[in-house]
Amino acid sequence: MLLEKSLPCFLLLTLFAINCSGPSRTASVPAKPSDPNERLAKIKMTDLNGQPVSLKDFAGKPIFLNFWATWCGPCVNEMPSVEKASKLFKDDIVFLAVSDESPALIKSYVKKNKFSFNFAHLDVTYLDVYVKVLPTTLLIDGKGQLVEEEEGFRNWMDADSQEKLKSLIKK
Repeated sequence: MLLEKSLPCFLLLTLFAINCSGPSRTASVPAKPSDPNERLAKIKMTDLNGQPVSLKDFAGKPIFLNFWATWCGPCVNEMPSVEKASKLFKDDIVFLAVSDESPALIKSYVKKNKFSFNFAHLDVTYLDVYVKVLPTTLLIDGKGQLVEEEEGFRNWMDADSQEKLKSLIKK
């Protein structure tokens, strides 16, 4: 009787151990270039209708560039605070979220959540632009210079984040 009850638990633990043992192959993360502008030059995007988008399109304005995905829990949890920050700083900062997922999936997500800031499709891989953690946000000043990188979830409405965004405007 004990064996019958413990067999399903044993099988479940075995499956868990197999699935959590890590990937059989790993992609190596390239080293970030010493000049952050080289990194920015590698970012290739299209809007959700397939038209090219360039960071240069926003010349003269600071840019909040967020790398995310719909399957990423921390990304999804961060989005409401990005929306609020984008409304608060709408006249001063361009907010742009990019994902390598299909434009149709991104459009559906944006529509469902009623986000008002810009979204785009990342035409290269995250690793091509040295993003190894989702979400990752790049803060780019009005001169097109990368001034800060934030890896992982962040509440963009907390006091520290608000100061970072205000500081970005002043640069």
